[in-house]
Amino acid sequence: MRIAVIGAGLSGLVAARSLQQDHDVTVFEKSRGVGGRMATRYQDGFEFDHGAQFFTARSAEFQDFLQPLLQRGVFASWRARFAELDRGAITATRAWGADYPHFVGVPGMNAVGKFLDEGLSVCRNTRVAQLESYKKGWQLRDDGGSDLGRFDWVILALPAAQTRALAPADSNLRDVCDSAAMKSCFAVMLGFEEPLQLPWDAALVRDADISWVSVNSSKPGRPDAFTLVVHSTNAYADAHIDNDIEAVKSHLLAEIFEIVGGKSGSAVFQQLQRWRYANADRRDGPGFFIDEDLRLAACGDWFIRGRVEAAFSSAFSLTQLLRARL
Repeated sequence: MRIAVIGAGLSGLVAARSLQQDHDVTVFEKSRGVGGRMATRYQDGFEFDHGAQFFTARSAEFQDFLQPLLQRGVFASWRARFAELDRGAITATRAWGADYPHFVGVPGMNAVGKFLDEGLSVCRNTRVAQLESYKKGWQLRDDGGSDLGRFDWVILALPAAQTRALAPADSNLRDVCDSAAMKSCFAVMLGFEEPLQLPWDAALVRDADISWVSVNSSKPGRPDAFTLVVHSTNAYADAHIDNDIEAVKSHLLAEIFEIVGGKSGSAVFQQLQRWRYANADRRDGPGFFIDEDLRLAACGDWFIRGRVEAAFSSAFSLTQLLRARL
């Protein structure tokens, strides 16, 4: 079978690795990198995990999947000093430890995607714009209408809105996508010449337009240069996602430095990332979509909830079924 996986985030990479054992699999990714929101940015001597901040592994299936990555040193436990804040006031603290480990990719979150795409056929910088029904399968085309190949099956491993845009009109996948509300987020990346003196490494923030602050440089395997990664609340981002980016940045910087102390000018590097599809609420029902008549499937964290492990679980469950039936 020739199988196309569209999207090289965690779900797409997990699906492709599972299916390539028995089938001819090609992954299409619109960006130059893989891993989706398990992303790392390197700029001006600083490093930032500006998407997913960490991941946990509760299920036996995910723990088993991670073993080869652990053996290769692709991730490590982040033993952060964690705090809960009401704006700038600390209301609770605890240390993340071995009892419930919080993992990060090493030397960056993107290390996970880089490991998983080893041995895969990945077409980067390639946006699939159209699926055309062809006999018992699919013809794929890019933005310019160019032929990307014919495949027996297509798996969409994309956010809900992007999945819907490719779903054929005669598939109820569109209804599944319409029932999923994905939420947006702004990520602010700050680099400093001198470290801020903070009593925590990661903080959950309430009563503010920011929800999360982490000392990214406190994670294992990171450069010494002091960095912060800050996430806005989903509510603020949803309300301002198409606003002027500099106005959003200015507002969030004011929020950040009111909470952590100091002045915005103390950050010699300041950059904002807009994540339009960053999170999803917990959902009941199947953790994936499959239409055996159309030879079309879909997976992603949004079928379950906005978590790294959910992205794995969705793809794992889908490919277990597909491998049994193909």
